[in-house]
Amino acid sequence: MRRVVARAAARVDLAGGSLDLWPIGVMLPGARTLNVGVGLYATAQCEPNGQPGVHLISQDLQADYVWRPGESPGPLGLAERLCEAYGVVRGWTVVTSSEIPRGSGLGGSSALSVALALALGRAVHRHPGTGRIVAECRDLEAAHLRIPTGVQDFWPALMGGVIRLRYPAGGTQVDRLPISLKAFGTRMVVAFSGQSRLSARTNWDLMRRFLDGDERAYRSLLGIAQTAGLMEEQLLAGNWDAVGPLMVEEWAFRKGLAEGISTPVMDAALDVAASAGSLGGKGCGAGGGGCLAFWTREGAHLAVEEALRDGGLRVLSARPVDRGSSVEVES
Repeated sequence: MRRVVARAAARVDLAGGSLDLWPIGVMLPGARTLNVGVGLYATAQCEPNGQPGVHLISQDLQADYVWRPGESPGPLGLAERLCEAYGVVRGWTVVTSSEIPRGSGLGGSSALSVALALALGRAVHRHPGTGRIVAECRDLEAAHLRIPTGVQDFWPALMGGVIRLRYPAGGTQVDRLPISLKAFGTRMVVAFSGQSRLSARTNWDLMRRFLDGDERAYRSLLGIAQTAGLMEEQLLAGNWDAVGPLMVEEWAFRKGLAEGISTPVMDAALDVAASAGSLGGKGCGAGGGGCLAFWTREGAHLAVEEALRDGGLRVLSARPVDRGSSVEVES
């Protein structure tokens, strides 16, 4: 074996974000999360080098060093944890890169974790299965960040398609929804605001307030859960024009969670898109910057993209993908 290359997709959360943070989902009736894997990828490469330790390289963070178990964590601490979990502790070069903008709210760090897990697993001939990969990546991210982490970002990175997550007692239920990705791609536009954001602390504050019985947090999350249920019904029924207004509704509930969820740049982008044919939109991830997703009228896709570019946003090639991950082995 010479080199293993694994890729994992980003995701756009359509409705029901934050409900994947245990135990929020199991405490809200009907809680579900809808998201879709999109064609922006994180990549991990593993290649044997016969040297002591593991040579870690991040092309995005410009980090390059040799890691050995027991040493103080370096700048790629999560990659170190994944290498140790998979028994890759010596004799390998591991290189990571990503097309997903940092702080975009598209689950980029989780996609990179999945790509690393797939590459490392293939390198050492370990194949734990999707559920186990999700659990391991979730727990290693939580240990690295030292806060609770959710699961919604990992599943589209592995599976692609439009995914529904539900949270019955005993574990997450994951289903691919039978929705035309081609039609989906003619309606959704994704653009980066240029403002990076960090979801980790936002999610921890949200969970803390929810568990402490904060009424505002509870009502907002319940509204998010109910909107996600309505959106699933409309998507399955093929009522495409109903999706945009539901994105607006979900975003309104999310903005009720805390100040600063939406920014002036994001508000302006939503107005610009609406004037060009968007039926609605919302921030991706925890908000406070990052990307926005817009749902357009039939035939208005290109006009909305052009208006957003004219407004100073970066439109991303984030079309829905049928396959979330891939692994190639060079012999």
